[in-house]
Amino acid sequence: MRGPYRLIIWGPGDMGGRALRTALRSPDFEVVGVKVFSPHKHGRDIGELVGLPSVGVAATTSKAEILALDADCVVHTPTTPALVQGADADVLELLESGKNVVSAAAYHNPAMPTWLTESRSALDVLGTVARMKVTGNAFGPRLPNALAALKTLMRVADSGPVRPVRPVLEKLAGPIADRAVPRRASGARLQAACLKGGVSLHGTGLHPGLMVEQLLLRLAGLLDEVREVTFLEVGDLSSAPDGMWGGLASLGFGMPLSAVDSDHAIALMQHFYFDAVLSNVAHALFGASAEQVRVERHVYPVPARVRIEAGGSVLEPGSVGAIHMSYRGYIGDRLFMTNAECWHVGPGNAHLGPDHPRSLAGGHVITLDGTPARIELRNELDDETYSGDWSAVTDISVKAMLDVVPALCAAPPGVATPDLTPRYRLEQA
Repeated sequence: MRGPYRLIIWGPGDMGGRALRTALRSPDFEVVGVKVFSPHKHGRDIGELVGLPSVGVAATTSKAEILALDADCVVHTPTTPALVQGADADVLELLESGKNVVSAAAYHNPAMPTWLTESRSALDVLGTVARMKVTGNAFGPRLPNALAALKTLMRVADSGPVRPVRPVLEKLAGPIADRAVPRRASGARLQAACLKGGVSLHGTGLHPGLMVEQLLLRLAGLLDEVREVTFLEVGDLSSAPDGMWGGLASLGFGMPLSAVDSDHAIALMQHFYFDAVLSNVAHALFGASAEQVRVERHVYPVPARVRIEAGGSVLEPGSVGAIHMSYRGYIGDRLFMTNAECWHVGPGNAHLGPDHPRSLAGGHVITLDGTPARIELRNELDDETYSGDWSAVTDISVKAMLDVVPALCAAPPGVATPDLTPRYRLEQA
């Protein structure tokens, strides 16, 4: 049996911090480096960062120092806004430096194109960003003014007199777009980085990760034929950490209802994750390639019924108290999957439909319509005993990432996805 795996933790926030604490306590891992982003954390002992005794390893804000380390695997836990702020460039460099990467961020199926993939037209990307609605301060205080200016520019670019010179504008817009909002790396580029470094990349967590790519798809193996699947997640975010997306206001909660729709930042960011989920299902169940899959998003707010203070936010009745997000996957004109998220803040603001978990605290519902049966699986939290502790979600995601490290380090180079084929071991009498 080999010795402990040498780990780097990238971004010790809520999830990364729990991964760091778990890894430091485990004999299976040796943490050799931690990439931090706050200057006050630079140089601090990584044990002290998570309330443990000193271990003699200092955290660093220097990417160059991290890249120079000898490590088996990087546990990559960036913030979701980082996905439009150059996170792919970091992952490409980590892979090319010879480090396996397991990420909680949007690498569940890099072959699936999104609205920000580098294959997209720069003007199309800028047009999408110009329509984006932002609340809170997850992206910094200067973004609203920048979006207003971009909206004006795109109005001019889309006007009749300018259309004949759009090909010229497209060439000029590319560098501008990639400086402002770097386009996401294609699956081909990520695969090439894996091959160059001789390592692998894998995205996992609770959802995306275990709930659909493992649980739903394994349930599908019980059916002779699957026609359509749905996955619904309901959650009370009143105890979610403020570090999640920069607080509830950045998600849209407590805002006027007009501030949240299918162009809100949360709707666009979630698209990165659920495009991959639906593509994985389309491939596993129907043999479709990523290029054959089309994903539509539908996001709407629900007004709060009761006043609630949560984290650093106050939700007044009539403001956004719940958000319903649906990502529908099509192969041609055929709807094959609906992935829905319904988040609320406080039990009094729960938005529960007839097909939702029968719990104000939340849960999951998986349904598979097929032959010879229809399968429904419900996971419902107990409202009476639910403590509102958000850490359970984080802990499951951290466990999923750490559990995959040995297999990822042993895998051949490339982007790794879950293996759903039956696996057996010999019983030892």
